[in-house]
Amino acid sequence: MHIVSSFHASRVEPARIGTVVAEYLAFERAQTHRRLFVARFGLLALLVGIIGLGFHLLPPLAAWLSLGLCAVPPTWAWIAELRCDWRLAKRLNELPGGATHVVVPRRT
Repeated sequence: MHIVSSFHASRVEPARIGTVVAEYLAFERAQTHRRLFVARFGLLALLVGIIGLGFHLLPPLAAWLSLGLCAVPPTWAWIAELRCDWRLAKRLNELPGGATHVVVPRRT
């Protein structure tokens, strides 16, 4: 699913367009960080789970605590991504004559 936003550039001053672009770039950066954190910390949690719970090389409390701590950075990255998304949506709604469309790719 893709989201397309459009507005008339002649109705909007350049400073506001700059803030929208900056908010969009911040959202993309937060989304990239979240994806990287989920992959990296997911792999780390898998290793801790196998080593600690599977092979019993860690006490159960330490293994579960380590698994819980592996979930914290992706959760914070997800919260940061949501905040950037909300700010971007607010900026887009403030634009005069703006429209946002959701485009769903067709399956063939």
